[in-house]
Amino acid sequence: MKRHKPIYLKMIGVILILLIPAILLYTYFSRASIQVINTQMTDYNDSQLMFLKNQIEANIERLSLSSSVLVQDSSILNLQLSILTKDYYRMLDFQTHVKEKLNLQSLSSNWSNHLSVYLPTIQTRVSTDLSESYDQKILDEASNGKWRFHPGDSRSTAYYQLFLWDPFLSKFDSQSINAIFEIRFGLDNIRKMLQHYKMESPGFCFLLTADGRAFSNTDSNDEEHERFGADLLNQGLSGSGHKNVQFNGQKIFLSYAYLPELDAFLIDYVPTHMFHEPIIKSRNLFYYSMGLLILLGFAASYVLYLNVQKPVAMIMKGLKHFEMGNYSFRIDQRFNNEFDYMMQRFNDMGTRIQHLIQNVYEEQNRSRLATLKQLQSQINPHFLYNCLFFIAGCAKVGLTETIKDMAYHLGGYYRYITRVENQMPLLKEEVELVTHYLKIYSYRLERLEYQINIPQEMLNEPVMRLVVQPVVENAIVHGIEPKTGHGTVLITGYREVGWNILLIEDSGEGMTKQEIQESTLRLDQPMNNKTGCGLWNVHQRLMHRYGQDAGIIMKSSERLSGLCVMLRWKREQDSEGGNV
Repeated sequence: MKRHKPIYLKMIGVILILLIPAILLYTYFSRASIQVINTQMTDYNDSQLMFLKNQIEANIERLSLSSSVLVQDSSILNLQLSILTKDYYRMLDFQTHVKEKLNLQSLSSNWSNHLSVYLPTIQTRVSTDLSESYDQKILDEASNGKWRFHPGDSRSTAYYQLFLWDPFLSKFDSQSINAIFEIRFGLDNIRKMLQHYKMESPGFCFLLTADGRAFSNTDSNDEEHERFGADLLNQGLSGSGHKNVQFNGQKIFLSYAYLPELDAFLIDYVPTHMFHEPIIKSRNLFYYSMGLLILLGFAASYVLYLNVQKPVAMIMKGLKHFEMGNYSFRIDQRFNNEFDYMMQRFNDMGTRIQHLIQNVYEEQNRSRLATLKQLQSQINPHFLYNCLFFIAGCAKVGLTETIKDMAYHLGGYYRYITRVENQMPLLKEEVELVTHYLKIYSYRLERLEYQINIPQEMLNEPVMRLVVQPVVENAIVHGIEPKTGHGTVLITGYREVGWNILLIEDSGEGMTKQEIQESTLRLDQPMNNKTGCGLWNVHQRLMHRYGQDAGIIMKSSERLSGLCVMLRWKREQDSEGGNV
């Protein structure tokens, strides 16, 4: 049994060889799909983020242009003129008009904002925001034409502020300053745009200022995003781009865009599992399915092992016992399948062989018939297990026609050699046995070819049992099998005066003249380890039956490249002195 266990492992190996490439291919396709999704998500996030960036920059630009509109406004010009003429009554009136214009200009923007006009000459600030007054210190610290972030008192009051001097280069020449325009907008404007931006998109988005303050689409995540933003600034952000990073213990896909006017970054990130999850679920389902298929394949292989390989192994075990001379071995195990019939026939065959051998060895009579049976008993069906193994192999691959033909010829072969009641069959029965044998061997050795050419009148001649098959077997085993390529066996019969002649030729390597002479001498000597059992038995039996001139003659084949073995025996009516 242990010798045949590896076949079960080979079956498991075949299953793994078939399924593992499918798993590897699916893994490759899954990774390719994830890469495609990553590429598409990159393009989509980049385009969406750039669109948001353009919207923010457009609103900032519109606010920045408010000062240019106000510079050209007649109310501002009249106010400046009244200051120069020191017409204080008209100055107050024009301040009211300027405040109305500032309110109108502020309301025209999409963002809530505050516009102010500083008049250094009269130390006055006209603004839409009444909560603050003129403060020279603020103007001294301000930068001309540059947005600055102010954290305010809380996140809700944080804002960006822009100062513009009129004329633009008059900041450091107080005598030439006409007015200073202030534009201010709160971070709530950007927060609302972020909320609208992420309304139908997964993930989160926030604005990260240069000093590390974060303003996201949800107020509750600002502090968490500030810590995350600090790590990003330490890693270094420049321009626009995207990267894969870790955040809160999970992988995220991050896109960012720089806002040069605000000196800040727009950060958008999405956990990768949100768009990888469908593919990961299908991949895991595929892996689970493949695992189940592998387990089912192992189970099916084991069932096949129990129902096919194990019965064949039992038969081979029995044949091994027969080879060692233990003809009392019987297969008692039952498998409840088609092999039970084969087991029964094997036991029957063992019983018949054992009975035959026991009868042969119990015979002490050296009569001609006893001698013939004793010599015949040495012919053992040694190739049966090869035939059965061949049938088992065909059964595994479903070659039913081959199994049927093989079983037919194997049955015909063993039906003949186990019938011992007729010791002098006709030659045609011997030829039928040889035909079965050659057919069986042609299945096992596909390169074997043979031809049989015997006259019909010679086929009706009586002959001793099992004198042709051993010679044909010797031609195949020692002539055809060792030589590569196709091999041919020719069987030709003819008559001479008082004799029947049968030639068995093969296309093997053949023998030298010296080897032929040595082999011929060994046929007449007692059997030893160097003497071939088959040819020696046939030669001895023919001589016992028909005299010294009968037997085997060996020579080189004239038609083929190998050996020619001639069987020579007397015609029956000549050997016994009358017609049969």
